[in-house]
Amino acid sequence: MRKLIGIAQLQVGMFVDAEAVTETRDGQPVYYLAATRAVSLGPRGRRARLTGRMHEKVAQDGGLLLTSAHQIDNLRETGLTMVTIDTDKGLDLPPDLRPLTDPSRRPPPPGRLVHFDEELERAQTIRDETSATLQTSLAEVVDGRALDVDRILVAGGVMAESLLRNVDAMVSLTRLKRHDPYTAVHCMNVSTLVTAVALHDGVDPGQIPMVAAAALLHDVGKTRVPLEVLNKPGRFEPHELAEMRLHAKHSGDIMRETGRFSDDAIAIATQHHEMLDGSGYPQQLRGEQIDRFARMTAVADVYDALTAKRVYKPAMPMYQALMRIQRNRGTEFDERVVDLFIKALGLYPVGTLLELNTRELALVFQPNPQDPHHPTVGVLTLPSQKPRAVPKLVDLAIRSEGEGREIGRPLDPEKLGIDVESSLQQIAERGEHGERRRREG
Repeated sequence: MRKLIGIAQLQVGMFVDAEAVTETRDGQPVYYLAATRAVSLGPRGRRARLTGRMHEKVAQDGGLLLTSAHQIDNLRETGLTMVTIDTDKGLDLPPDLRPLTDPSRRPPPPGRLVHFDEELERAQTIRDETSATLQTSLAEVVDGRALDVDRILVAGGVMAESLLRNVDAMVSLTRLKRHDPYTAVHCMNVSTLVTAVALHDGVDPGQIPMVAAAALLHDVGKTRVPLEVLNKPGRFEPHELAEMRLHAKHSGDIMRETGRFSDDAIAIATQHHEMLDGSGYPQQLRGEQIDRFARMTAVADVYDALTAKRVYKPAMPMYQALMRIQRNRGTEFDERVVDLFIKALGLYPVGTLLELNTRELALVFQPNPQDPHHPTVGVLTLPSQKPRAVPKLVDLAIRSEGEGREIGRPLDPEKLGIDVESSLQQIAERGEHGERRRREG
């Protein structure tokens, strides 16, 4: 049986799915081990070399039986973070450890290494830990101490791993907002969304930790903006607006001072308020003058700001924020990036309140990457819109389970007095499947 596990779970005696790859040097073949059904977040160039006739054994067996700790160290040095083991050919995980995905279930959807529900709890823990790390780092910068780059890079790498396992899980948590004037939550959300867009754009996984870490710091320059400006609830005076807009430059300066970030990473911070038509700031860059990842960050930053509740404005419903961004594709925002953003977030993000064609009210509970028009929803009401005693979980993609239900229109939950978070919690804890209970989530 094949099991996807974290690289830290590897032990001598396990069999890793892999193949031998060949490279010619000075007219002679050189063989390397390439893990299959695996994820690498390391820099290119580090590879595990096969000596002697090991390549023949790997080709014959379909992988490598680990016989020493040195072999495991070599695999880790390649940047591998997740590998697949075959328990029919080697040792299994100890009883107290679980694989990243349950091998007895049907395979996850294409592009996902694990199921949504399997990653969701891990993603929540990672989100909480990363938010705490970022809050500490920002506080240290405010106090005049140096930015702890290593801590941020580790946080970016851990986030990237979660997104690579199942991008929908971490993205679904960006609906969680806090009411503080300025917190690490916005940076967390933007980093998650930018990384998700980068993955959908086919960015080399080795670049993903850098993108995640840089996006976490895109607003670090706000630590140099006076608090009376940063926390002002009303409209800025011209001089205050100019002061606030300096935060993009400050962010780039702080990252540059560390000597640890590439130009692409710094551009995420300095250019995330630049607009395609030149109407942005601080340099009024246009089109291709704006870094690729900065164009992604611009969309994510605006979306998260629009959907956040502040003392001076209510939160905009997610569907309205997407419509606002869609209207400005090609002018403010890169068209391709907007398309990728909607693909990453989903047509109906988790937590979207819907009126179905049956007049029932439902919340999107789980996305469907293969069919975005038919997510899994938690039906909250009867057709009369009287609340159900227990929410009904319905996968709209399964005809027999959907019983003819289709999405009618999105609604504003605040106007209807529906608490999205508590409703999603109730669906998770008490939701019951429809006419037939599926064996798998």
